[in-house]
Amino acid sequence: MPCPVHLRVVLGVDDARKLTLKSGMPSSVDQLVLEIKTYFGLEQQFRLQYKDLDFGNEYFNLESISDIEDKATVKVVFVSCEETSSSIPETSLPCSTSTPITSPMTCNSSVILELTSVNALRTTSPDKDGLSSQHSFDSGDAVILDPAPETRTSSWPPIFFVPRFSYFAEFQLQRATADFRANGTLLTPSPKLRMDILEGMAEEIFKYTAYPSDSQIEEAAPVLVHTHPCLKERGTRAGHEGWKQYLKTKVANFRTKLNKIGHPEVSVNSLKNKRKGQEQAAANIKKPRKAEVNFFPPLPRGETRDSLEKERVVLLAEVKKRNGDAVVKKKMQKTFAYRRQEIVQDAPVVAELVNKWPALFTVSEMLQ
Repeated sequence: MPCPVHLRVVLGVDDARKLTLKSGMPSSVDQLVLEIKTYFGLEQQFRLQYKDLDFGNEYFNLESISDIEDKATVKVVFVSCEETSSSIPETSLPCSTSTPITSPMTCNSSVILELTSVNALRTTSPDKDGLSSQHSFDSGDAVILDPAPETRTSSWPPIFFVPRFSYFAEFQLQRATADFRANGTLLTPSPKLRMDILEGMAEEIFKYTAYPSDSQIEEAAPVLVHTHPCLKERGTRAGHEGWKQYLKTKVANFRTKLNKIGHPEVSVNSLKNKRKGQEQAAANIKKPRKAEVNFFPPLPRGETRDSLEKERVVLLAEVKKRNGDAVVKKKMQKTFAYRRQEIVQDAPVVAELVNKWPALFTVSEMLQ
């Protein structure tokens, strides 16, 4: 039986906690990351650092699990916090509350945003000319937020993290996990709970791909059971075989729902869009290849194929101009989804592409 391992985990300034691994030291750094994420309920991406005795206990990135041992100190470094904290602009956002909001415990120094009430901004005093301040708001004023992006920003992650489910599901899972750790009782999820879990997992998987491979499903299923050990299945060797099959079925059903509402990445593979002689579900499936992220994005909001076709015609004239690079770049970005759908769905020959999209073959575009 492996000996328990005790680690000191530094989560922030004046915030160090003890982690006991009853099953011993994990076999890899990725496994340790998953253990820490699960135990402390962390949601952001992070990496680990350890104290190196050869350099006076200075912190170094943990790249091998052999670099630490029992009672070692590891430091959690949140990746997204490091990348964005230095670029946060000092802007004030009008909001319906004046309560200060602090960032979650994700880095050594917290970011505080003071949100000023819209009602407070409406309270103005006359200036010397008897006119109200320029900061006053009319009753029709509204704060319009940017719409949620419809395109993907990353491919399948190195480590798949289980998302947060609905409040109903999280509450049950937390109680069931506590019972499991206390007396080893496994949870038999109700149909409603199982549906909530699978729906959340399918949506998280779809953030990265609409057509996950068997290996990706194989990766997601054990992480679900590891994050919520009460979901382990009785009578199975690994404890997650059933969840793997559930996920496969749920992702397929999720694609069916998206196809019904006309999601382009899925509907391009529907039978009615197949070429003659390929009217089979498994024939010529169009899906991302390696490193492709925005494989078949939807058209920009407010745009149609007709409006983007007009942009393409204008682009033909702009590409011939000597100093039209800025306009060409802007219009190529605007017509990306339209062009991408045409290439994937119609598979035109290169000569046709050169004729319709000459800017695509310029040096500046090839280097994008």
